Amino acid sequence: MFRAEAIEGGGVRLVMSRELFGKELYPAACYLVGALLVDTGIAHLRKDLVSFLKGKPFEAIVNTHAHEDHMGANALLQKIFKVPIYAHREALPIIARPGLLKLLPYQKFFFGLPAPAHAEPIAEVLEAGGRRFRVHPAPGHSPDHVLLHEEERGWLFCGDAFIAGQDRVFRGSYDLAEILGTLRRILDLAPETMFTGMGAVLKRPAAKVRGKIAQYEEAAQRAADLFRSGLGEKEISRKLFPGDGMVRIVTTGDFTALKLVRAFLRYKGIGTVSPPALPERVS
Repeated sequence: MFRAEAIEGGGVRLVMSRELFGKELYPAACYLVGALLVDTGIAHLRKDLVSFLKGKPFEAIVNTHAHEDHMGANALLQKIFKVPIYAHREALPIIARPGLLKLLPYQKFFFGLPAPAHAEPIAEVLEAGGRRFRVHPAPGHSPDHVLLHEEERGWLFCGDAFIAGQDRVFRGSYDLAEILGTLRRILDLAPETMFTGMGAVLKRPAAKVRGKIAQYEEAAQRAADLFRSGLGEKEISRKLFPGDGMVRIVTTGDFTALKLVRAFLRYKGIGTVSPPALPERVS
């Protein structure tokens, strides 16, 4: 599925996804803002994106990070339109060799494997089509993630640095401490409008970002308290986040509740795998 929707204030939101049993799953969004394309979506729908962009003036691409659902059309767009691609320095080797991602079957099905493309390191300030974006590091979801802040309009393109809803599963590569640091950076930037990597456009997003931070902090504390009471990681995951079986199966264990609990415990400074020994009872 490919859909294009005008953004109030100028620009276009482009949302791509595959469908399974009539449901839209794992949507990925990119944004045409003036002459800048933020992310390039999924490889399966790269030709739809090319068709949409034909005849439209754009002069540069930014990948917010080097995941397969954000750089899927890089190579084809670069070949046809001869535009530069900019990304965090750590993303460049992956953009050049997407096989480094070692995609799992579900990723290949939903997104496809991007073709190799050439990208250049993004500067602290990027200008395209008369619009000026300040670039901020945003690690956590991935170490090569960046935010694009158009200060004049108060627009922030955050990629996957903010994902709405309450997490019930996690990937092992996510770093919760860095995710929280990035969310607090978003609050400091105080955007008027935030554009997310899954297509949500949030007006005055501060309350939602604060809510996300609170969710993480509260759930991490609950997990830590349960661990200190003697429960193991698996027991905690079943207690706090039951019902992750379908996601775990579909993603072949890439996303699980257990990984979320482990992220919480690492964040709280609990690095052991087994619960601490309980004190002996005195009769």
